[in-house]
Amino acid sequence: MIQLFIKYRVLVSVLFYILWGSDFITNVLDLSKETSSFINWTAVVILFIFWLFILIDMINQNLKDKTFWILSMFFVPFFAPVVYLFRRNKLWHLQNNMFRKPK
Repeated sequence: MIQLFIKYRVLVSVLFYILWGSDFITNVLDLSKETSSFINWTAVVILFIFWLFILIDMINQNLKDKTFWILSMFFVPFFAPVVYLFRRNKLWHLQNNMFRKPK
């Protein structure tokens, strides 16, 4: 699943921020309270699932500065998952190349 997120990271990032702004969007569209509530709760569930997939991937991967990335998921949850999607491959390569012996 994470490979799909990485492949379409720009689209996933846009959807992530649209879901974060779902409360604002429902207020602008002046939807009824029931519809607005349903959309907002659905957005929260989708965002949590996305956040959880990213957190699990962080824990399972051998990353450079893993502790920083995991803590950032809790302190800036609206920013860290998207940045991680764009930086994941480089973080992984940095960590793996750090322990290689020079030839």
